[in-house]
Amino acid sequence: MFCNRTKKNLLVSILLLVVSWSWESVAASKGEKPENSLLGKSFQAVVPTMRVERILDAASAVGAPGYHRHLVRPGNLTSYMLRVFNPGKSGMRMELSAAADCAGFEVWLEQKSIELAPGQTSYVKLLVKPSASLSPGRVAQVKAAASSSSGTEEIILEAETTDKHKIYFISIDSLGPEYLKLNSSGTGPGKEGDWLMPNLRRFISEGVFYPRHQAHLPAATDMNHSSYLTGAYPGRLALYSVQVFMFGFDEKGWAIWRSTPLDLMYWGKDGQAVSTIFKVVKDPAFGGNASAFTAFISGKDWVPEHFRNPVFGLDRIATVTDYPDYVAKSSHVQKPGEPILLMLGTRIKKLNRPDFFLWEDIYTTEQAVQVIENEDPDVCYILLGGVDEAGHYFGSGKDPAEWDERGTAERLSDDRSRINRSGNREGILRTVRNADEQLGRLLKFLGERGGDSYIVVESDHNMETNSWTGPALHKVLAKSGYSKKTDYYAFTGSQLGEIFLRKNDPAIAQALEQTLEAYRWPSPLNGGSECPVIVLNREEMKTGIDKATGQRVTLPMELYSEYYIEHPRPGALRYPDLFLFPKANLQFPSIGAGFGNIGLGVLPFDVPPFTVYVGGHGAPSTRPAVLALQGPGIGKGLEVEAETYPSDVAPSLYRLEHYRIPESVQGRGLPKADPALP
Repeated sequence: MFCNRTKKNLLVSILLLVVSWSWESVAASKGEKPENSLLGKSFQAVVPTMRVERILDAASAVGAPGYHRHLVRPGNLTSYMLRVFNPGKSGMRMELSAAADCAGFEVWLEQKSIELAPGQTSYVKLLVKPSASLSPGRVAQVKAAASSSSGTEEIILEAETTDKHKIYFISIDSLGPEYLKLNSSGTGPGKEGDWLMPNLRRFISEGVFYPRHQAHLPAATDMNHSSYLTGAYPGRLALYSVQVFMFGFDEKGWAIWRSTPLDLMYWGKDGQAVSTIFKVVKDPAFGGNASAFTAFISGKDWVPEHFRNPVFGLDRIATVTDYPDYVAKSSHVQKPGEPILLMLGTRIKKLNRPDFFLWEDIYTTEQAVQVIENEDPDVCYILLGGVDEAGHYFGSGKDPAEWDERGTAERLSDDRSRINRSGNREGILRTVRNADEQLGRLLKFLGERGGDSYIVVESDHNMETNSWTGPALHKVLAKSGYSKKTDYYAFTGSQLGEIFLRKNDPAIAQALEQTLEAYRWPSPLNGGSECPVIVLNREEMKTGIDKATGQRVTLPMELYSEYYIEHPRPGALRYPDLFLFPKANLQFPSIGAGFGNIGLGVLPFDVPPFTVYVGGHGAPSTRPAVLALQGPGIGKGLEVEAETYPSDVAPSLYRLEHYRIPESVQGRGLPKADPALP
């Protein structure tokens, strides 16, 4: 049975889904795509574009749509997957061969003969290994041929030696470091041979680990993944929200929201594009190679969309709805008619929206393996989204003290969270365990490929269980006489809120801030009275210090965007006038028009306030995150107590690989890994 609040939230959730589907259906019937909706730009399913059917093909072959030269260090391997196709009406035997046009490049096929049924396609791996004695810059053309009774077809593949190492990021979205301490059941402290995440612990023991690693604020998805890839703070990136961003008001006073717009991540007074690691490795001006290839494989469709603008240098995006033609659809993706869990643990049947419920890390892992084997990217970011998706629905399982075992310690399914009775301990721990299994698969795969690469394993933020009851700040402001229609517009959800002034009036911003900071609330944890919200104005975004308490909340400039605040333009992105963060375990009622994390994208209306997330993040209490790395020149078994942030990773990789560091980088680097730091 559901409590009254749960019933109310469930009804609102179902109503939102029905309205969203209806709205999209009406637009579709008119031949339109609703802008910024789930079926709009960011989530539009991309139909794989196949070349004219050939007997032999490869994703990066000369003349192919995805042609690129594979870069490989002397003595290491690069791979190509040959697509062999039988276009005939009878069975066909194919004989395969391959050879390089110059000495020093060893070439071999895993299969030299293959039987194909009519219309059948199969893939055969081709490996190229340049001699360890070759110098960088040597180029080989590899001619691969497929012969049958009907003739021979050839393709050309290219490989070039380089002195640069491959760089792999594996991100477990929302993973807190607390899970590293739990036993295999997740119910107490672990010990040798009994860990919840044995693969991650093994990786940590063989590299450098930063136990005090912190997410940037907001402690959320888009800005922290992007910070790893740019070395810049969220403010400079202008990524203040998740998936949806505000672009002013229309003629009726409605807020204009857009989903993953391409005009973010610009900085400075002139609006220069932030440099990404994707761009740096390709740009000779930074020491890169124009032939370098980059990829982002993500369990969250919208996150790579931030890098789709060509100025950011991303070549390949692979998600559940946007993938290259060599990636097979997986049985792990949501099937039509299959029941899924929606928000509150309620089963909704016949929900044919595979892009709505993306917490199957297995499929993301399979995609990553296929992308690497086919195209061998030089920088590859792999985002496992399952722990985050599950955590929003189930809550956090990181703290055994949160859960009442109710006399059945051996059974987790009936455990009850002391913070939120809708929590599901078994569900979240199962998802964390699965994420570790997929990490193990990826690490094993990369290890078997050989070579000396940099591997960064990280998370973008933490997650904690939310109390259903959160401060309705719009009501607090209304009681003090401030109107959403004339004074401000608020967007809140989970543990993040923003206020946008309707008029450029600093006095209103100050009054709103003072009203919220004077508000008191009974703490759900200790029953005491406290201000439930941290409010930061634009000056505090610069300094990082909350004047109301005198405490440091952020790094200086962490939330401040010089370009979007100091150089406003009509129709351009609106940056928040105030940031709002709740205290630990609280959540804001969701208000506004954008709900990317629950699959609704941008709605055509503002929803009534309701609490939707069992687990949440965004606030300072969810900053603790995971960071460990391995690679050439990096020690083993090191645990570094320095406080680090996502923006510190890119500058260290640049120094290790001798790239010139872009001016847009704000991170310092990683002690004990960065050659410029002690």
